[in-house]
This record gives sequence, structure tokens and C-alpha cells, in this order.
Amino acid sequence: MTSNDTKMAVDRGSMALIGGVAGLAAWILVDVIPDVISNPHVLVVLSAAIAGYFVVLLAINGPVPLGKAALGAAVLAVPAALLLGWASLRFETSEGLFNTGFSLLAWCLILALGTPFLAVWSWDRHYWNSYLDLFDVSWSIVVRYAAAWLFVGVFWAALFLSDALLSLVSITIIDDLIDHEPVPQVLTGAVLGLALRVVYEMREYLSPYLLLRLLRLLLPVFLVVVVIFVLALPFSDPAKLFGNLSPAATLMSVALGGIGLISVALDKSDADATRAGWMQLVVKAMALLLPVLAALACYGVWLRVVQYGWTPDRLAAAVAAGIVSVYALLYFLAVLAGTDWMSRIRASNLWVAGIVLGLCVLWLSPILNPEAISARSQASRYLSGKTVADHVAAWELTHEWGKAGRSSVDQLNALPDADHAELQRILDLAEREDSRHAFEQRLSGGRDSKITQILNSLRVLPEETVLDPEALRRLPKYRLDEWHEACSASEIQKCILILADFNASPGQEGVLFLPEQNDTYEAIAVRLQDDILIAGKYLRDMRGGQNIKVSNANVQRLLDGDYRIAPSSRNSLWIGGLEIHPEN
Repeated sequence: MTSNDTKMAVDRGSMALIGGVAGLAAWILVDVIPDVISNPHVLVVLSAAIAGYFVVLLAINGPVPLGKAALGAAVLAVPAALLLGWASLRFETSEGLFNTGFSLLAWCLILALGTPFLAVWSWDRHYWNSYLDLFDVSWSIVVRYAAAWLFVGVFWAALFLSDALLSLVSITIIDDLIDHEPVPQVLTGAVLGLALRVVYEMREYLSPYLLLRLLRLLLPVFLVVVVIFVLALPFSDPAKLFGNLSPAATLMSVALGGIGLISVALDKSDADATRAGWMQLVVKAMALLLPVLAALACYGVWLRVVQYGWTPDRLAAAVAAGIVSVYALLYFLAVLAGTDWMSRIRASNLWVAGIVLGLCVLWLSPILNPEAISARSQASRYLSGKTVADHVAAWELTHEWGKAGRSSVDQLNALPDADHAELQRILDLAEREDSRHAFEQRLSGGRDSKITQILNSLRVLPEETVLDPEALRRLPKYRLDEWHEACSASEIQKCILILADFNASPGQEGVLFLPEQNDTYEAIAVRLQDDILIAGKYLRDMRGGQNIKVSNANVQRLLDGDYRIAPSSRNSLWIGGLEIHPEN
């Protein structure tokens, strides 16, 4: 074996080992550490530091020698993890940090944008901002990871196929092996590390240039769509264009797509950029149209903020719109400058990358705390009379915006009940509902209205029994809809609920009779436990046949009081000779 072969084997082995350790660390973080570390903030920092470290290390090892890569990965991953942990202090639990996902996105962007700078800095600290090197490193990392993960998928497909083949002759060694934790994680990591190293070795044959050339083909198509959009603007409905954040998000996404395709077309230098004259005109036209998209996106976000105040979503949209606007303005000015416009655009990319990194750091720090900004905005808008109670983001304040949200809820709850009764009702409703969907339904009155209509159409026996509306609050939506439709179908046939002690389970059991269209009733088992009505199954006759069908005559006997709760082998509802039990 030659020295080159030995070095290649060592390099591949070290990358496979690093990947295997990364897989083992992932298993420990998911299955072991949560049972050992109870502090959610420490858990966030530890998880982010380890995950970030291995992602960066695997990305730059190869282009960067192992020793420098190991040190550099720590230099980037540890501060990023500490920032994410700092952001987690806004919440009582780690789950709260990831409700919107923006803090996690900021952490990912710090790693994604910082990694190419780190790799180039490791080569030459004097030229850490070389656009040519940064462009090459960025796209090579994308291609290497994509190819490596593809190989991981093929590896597992081959492994499962091999296991299926061996199982035909009763050999289960592969299945037995991967059935033990953390073998799958370690194996996946080792294969990923090995694949990343091999792809790096084959970089002359698997370069990003094919992908970049293909992406260039999209720019003319993209430009045509944008031109049509801009020409159609004067004839469009402003209410549709600026009605909510979705159009603004679409505008920003299209603008970012245009920015990305412009950067791809201009490549890393003038020598590598698109040379066709018509293609350069396409790039210039796209750059000149970007300010239109950016301005419309900013206006759409501004309208929503003026109407409803800040929320983390709107603050993130505002930051994104600001970044798009900076890109658009710099590209626009670069094209208008004429000479050396390509180099000016590349320089703009470096400046904006630095701005985005800075904004991500601010987002994770108390300076740009989206939950605190949003909570203060919602509370101050209500207190100043700019918004009414049902436009306050009550559920988000209570459940999603962490300590700042709870602080604003306490502030609003301290207001006099007599002057702010509607707000107190909404905040109380938000406190009691863990689901945003359920809260919105109750707030809109849809669910409450159905409960009211069911109770108005429901006859409860014995007569002295009172069923509180709260008893129906926990019913699933499909049950509520089903009962509402059945009980509201006829003014003559009422729903009937009988509650008694059938000795079947703790609390009261009962039977709900729902009218059908053929003048009969179906029977559903119910249980009243802790004042909450729990729906059971449709009842079948005692011989285990079809669902019980109760005639109008028997229902009338119920209403007349001609029934009894009496045992056979257990307490049952007897209507004449008909026996019904909630466990039928």
C-alpha cells in the first residue's frame, strides 16, 4: 500500500469515526440526557452546542485539516449555542422556544452563514472575506451534504434489502444488530462521515458547477413571471394583495429567489459569470425589478402591524422584508452604477451576509426579543384604545410568548373587571383552552352556539337534573357536530339524556337518545365524571346484534316517567320490556 493509499484510508476512517461519534451523541441527546438534565435551558445549550459542532466539523473537515476544523467548529458552535440558550430564558420550558421556530432558524442561519467564513479563515486569516473562496466553499458544502445524505439513503435501502434476503434462510443478524440502540444512529453517522470524505476526494468529478449552470436556466423564466406580475399590478385588487401576511411572504420569497438566481448567474468572478449578452440583460432587469417586490412586501407587512400590532410572525416578516429591501437597493444601485456592476453585487452579498448574521445574534439576545416586543405591543394597543378586546392576541400571550406574554396577561388581568369585562372573559377563555383551534372556535361563538342549541333541544332525566354547558366543552368536534345535527333536526323529536347510577364505573352513567329520520332513536352510552360528559359507543341490543333502535312509543314512555333503573345481572334502564345498559 502506498503512502497516498494509507493517508486516504486514515482520512476516511477518521471521518467515519467522527460521523459515528456524532450519531452516538445524537442518540445520547435524545434518549439519555433529557432524563439526566432537568434544567431546560442547560439542555438547549448542550444540545445546540453538540449538534452545531458536529454539523460544522463534518462540513469543513476535508477542505480544512482535522485539527483546525475541530477547533474552528467549536469557535462557531459554542457561541451560537450560548445565544440560543440565552433566547430560551424567555420561556419556562424548552418547548416554548420552538413554538414559532424563529429562534431555531436564527441559530441555523448563524451556523450556515458562519461556516463558509470559518473555512476560508482557517485557510488564510488575511483573506477570510474572499468572495471567490466563500462562493466555492458554500456551494461545495451544499453538494457534499446532498450527495452524502443520498448515499446514506441508498446504504439503508441496501441494508434492509440484505436483511430481507438473509431472513429467507432464517439469518437475522442484521435485524438483530440494528434493533439495538444506538446502532442505527452510529451507523448512519459513520456512513455519512465516510460519504462526505469520499465526495470531497472526488470533488473534481462532483463539483457544484452542474447545479449552478442548471439554476441559471431558471432566471429568464423567473423574470418573465415577475414582469407579468408588475404589469398586472395596476389592475389588481389591493385588498387581495395586502389582505394578510401571506401575499407579503410570497413577494419576499419571489424576491429572495430572484436574489439567489442573480448570485448564481454572476458566480464567483467575472470570468465565471454568464457571458451571453442577453443573459446579462436578464440579470440586470431582474435586479432593477427587485425594489418593486421589496417595496410591496414592506408595505404589506407595515399594514398588518398598523392594524393589529406586533407579533413574532410580523416582526420576523419585517426583518425579512428589511433584508430583502437592502439586497434590492444594493443590486439596483450596482446596476445603475454601470461599470463593474457584477463585482458590486458580489460585494453586496458579503455585506448583507454580515447584516443577517448580526440580526440573528440580536434576535437571540434581549435587544430584539420578539416575544417581549409583541407582548408590549398587544398590551399597549389595548390600553391606548387602538384595538378592541377580541383583537388582542390573548391565546398567544398566554401560551406562546413565554414570560413576557405572561407578564402582559397579568397586567391586563389587573384591570378593573367592570370596565374590561370582555377582555377578562377572553383572557380567561385563553387560560382554559390548551388548543388554539378550540380557543378560536369558542371565541367566535361557533362551539358555544352549538352547545347552547344542543342544551335547548335536550331533555334531561330525571327532571331535577341540571346539565351545565361546561359539561359539553370537552366533547370532540365530530361528536358536537353529530349531536347538534341530530338534536336540531326536528322540533318534535327532542334529544333525551338520562343519567343514573348504573354501577358500571365511578360517577354517573347514562344513555343519550338521538332521533333518526325514520321516527326511531339511537342510543349512545355516556358518563358524567367530574362534571364533564364523556361520550361512549353506540349501544347494541343485549344479544350483541345491531345498534339499538328505540321507538317513539318507548321514548314517550321515558318522557312520561314510565321507566326504572333496575338490575338484571346489573342495573339497567328498563322501558317496559326493553332493557338498555350503558355498556351494551
